Amino acid sequence: MSVGLLSTIAAVLYGGTVSVLALTATFARRRVLRREARSTLALLVPGRSEESQR
Repeated sequence: MSVGLLSTIAAVLYGGTVSVLALTATFARRRVLRREARSTLALLVPGRSEESQR
């Protein structure tokens, strides 16, 4: 496989993961699940700290 194809696949997987976590952090019914999704997003998205989301 070429490097471009692998990079595209990685970008799509990363974007999908961040999208699912953002939806979970917003719309989850349980508070614990929303909190866990937000803390995971803080790790995956650079420049965003957990303190700024509170």
